[in-house]
Amino acid sequence: VTSGTSHQHQSVTDYAKPNQGTAHYQSTLTTVSTTEHLPPPVVTSSGDQLDSMLGNLTADMSRQGVNTTQKGCCSACDKPIVGQVITALGKTWHPEHFTCNHCNQELGTRNFFERDGNPYCEPDYHNLFSPRCAYCNGPILDKCVTALEKTWHTEHFFCAQCGQQFGEDGFHERDGKPYCRNDYFDMFAPKCNGCNRAIMENYISALNSQWHPDCFVCRDCSKPVTGKSFYAMEGKPDCREPFHGGSFFDHEGLPYCETHYHAKRGSLCAGCSKPITGRCITAMFKKFHPEHFVCAFCLKQLNKGTFKEQNDKPYCHPCFDKLFG
Repeated sequence: VTSGTSHQHQSVTDYAKPNQGTAHYQSTLTTVSTTEHLPPPVVTSSGDQLDSMLGNLTADMSRQGVNTTQKGCCSACDKPIVGQVITALGKTWHPEHFTCNHCNQELGTRNFFERDGNPYCEPDYHNLFSPRCAYCNGPILDKCVTALEKTWHTEHFFCAQCGQQFGEDGFHERDGKPYCRNDYFDMFAPKCNGCNRAIMENYISALNSQWHPDCFVCRDCSKPVTGKSFYAMEGKPDCREPFHGGSFFDHEGLPYCETHYHAKRGSLCAGCSKPITGRCITAMFKKFHPEHFVCAFCLKQLNKGTFKEQNDKPYCHPCFDKLFG
């Protein structure tokens, strides 16, 4: 099992990071300039009365030798600006009319954000337009992680199991959740039938199970299975030498080499310690190749039923009589 398509990398970018004094679409703070020209006008509820008062004030100041210059019209009310003026977004405004497009609070000389030509205070801009963190649903004000088709605060993009943030190795995805490599394989990867730990890379598939290559070894002698064939006994591999050939015996789901397989089954020849695969002779609670069932003294082949036993060894009749008669 390998990580496959579940292994991904996240990208981290800057988003909506304030940059004072520079106008930039959507994500950069812009400062406004305030210029003192004349005392601010008195605001009344009547537009005509205000125009009359401004006209009278201008005339009075002109008679006193003070020249007043109109600084354009307010972008909000279309009235002339004579006193303080705010210049922002390529327009001029009365200070009290330069307000957040959402909450209508005066922006004054505070930094603001621009969207579609309209000014916004910083809290409203982020609440309205900044991307949302998939974990806490809060607006992302600085660095933004993009992963799993979502956006995240950098501190909120972490393993769904252990809570550790991801490094350069990236992450693994399962059911829309990110996991670190160790937890992903520990929770979702198949387990080795030898050690029961997660299989992360190469493995051996045999006996309806998966194995780490280092775990597919003889149960008795722990030598690795380097060949292609083996025998199985009680679900564990068993071999003293590398397997040879193209097949193996399966006993209760696990492999054994030929020697240990027959040893477990009691089918090793008591004379040569090799497996018995054909005819055999059973004597003295043991099994023998026919050619290996011989007199312990003269080494002549014995026939079943024509031997005598002494000290757990078979003898032909002449040798037995000679030695023990």
